[in-house]
Order: sequence, then structure tokens, then C-alpha cells
Amino acid sequence: MKKLVPIFLAAFFCAAAAGCSAKPDYMDCISEKRSDIFLYSDDSLTLQINCVCREQPFNADGIRGEMCELTEIFAKFAKTPSSAEIELCGHSGEMNYSAVKGEFSLVYSSPALTGEGVDVKISADGQEREVRALSVKDAGVISCESAVRCAAEHDRELFSSLTARKAFKGEIFVRLLYDEGCYYYVGVCDREKNITAMLLDGNLGKVIATKKLKAETAFSFGEIRLL
Repeated sequence: MKKLVPIFLAAFFCAAAAGCSAKPDYMDCISEKRSDIFLYSDDSLTLQINCVCREQPFNADGIRGEMCELTEIFAKFAKTPSSAEIELCGHSGEMNYSAVKGEFSLVYSSPALTGEGVDVKISADGQEREVRALSVKDAGVISCESAVRCAAEHDRELFSSLTARKAFKGEIFVRLLYDEGCYYYVGVCDREKNITAMLLDGNLGKVIATKKLKAETAFSFGEIRLL
């Protein structure tokens, strides 16, 4: 019997250590992820293409839903045309115009774009041209997943408060931003639709600003635009 005691104790402590170290996988709680942005700009056209994976329908309620990969395209013209069509990577369609934003847009389901740039064919009032939109990311920019881990490390108390029985009681939004440099917006939404928003340096992963928001106002952070 005495020989069994060390074996029993070793097994007990291993199990206890595993239980204490177990944490929820925050990546399973991401309900919106913007992983890349492609930009093109000249005197007559500004083009932005976002690679997004988002729950459908999107609802900031603290619960992650079914996810869908999307490509979002936004175009602004110096002289607004009556219609615009766009084609890239085998997808094409007529863009919708928003008079409030003064821009055309098109969203469709597709896997995330890859590479340093994408070739785009755009037609405005029948006048067609081809441009190349370039990714804003370089080798030094961290991933969305790394940004979430940095946010969790920065505010351990927040993430711990939403964790019960190894389950995370909330959802996470992480969006790559660009404003003469890369940043990340990480939003943590609880079941009461309270959001803790963090702005991170896109290269260092350092949190440089935080803000408390309600879900209905969670889509602006200072002067940085969140499309």
C-alpha cells in the first residue's frame, strides 16, 4: 500500500495543476475579426478592401454566433458617378451608394485575401480602369490572435471576471485599423452589452488607450475610423 501513495500523490498534483492552469480559449470567443486591409488612393479614387470574419447576423450581445468570411469593399470618387461596378479575385458586382457617407460599397462572402496586393478592376459610369490595392500589413505587424492575447494580458481582471468554469461569458471583436500605421481595436462585450474597448499598437501589441462603451456606440474610437 505504501508504494501506491507516491503514485497517487503525483497523479493528484498533476491533475490539480492542469485544472488550475486551464483557461478558456479566447480565440473561440471572437465574433468579429478584421485580419487585413488593402488600400489604393490617387487624385480621383480612394479604395479600401477589408478581410473580415464575422458572425451572421452580427449582434453585439456577448454571445458568439455562426461565423462567415466576408470581403468588404469601399470606394470614394473625387467626382461621384451615377453607378460603379467592381471586380477582383473572380468576384464582381454593382456597388451600392450611400449618400450619407458619400461612398460606394459591396460586401460578399469569400475566403480572406492573401498576399501583398490585389488587382482590382473598377468601372464608374462605364469608364473602366485597373488598379492594385496593397496590404497595410508588413512583417512586423502582429496577428489578430496576438492582439487578443495582448489585451487579455493587459486587463487580466476583466477577462477573469468574465470567466466561469473555464468558459468565457462574452464575445470579442478584433479589428485591424490603419491610420499612417497599423493598430488593433479589441472590444470585449459582456452579456449586458457593456464593451471594454482597447486600442493597441499594431507592431508592439501595447495597449495605448481604453474606453468603456455600450454596444450601440462601440464602433468609433477617437479619430480612428472603424468601417
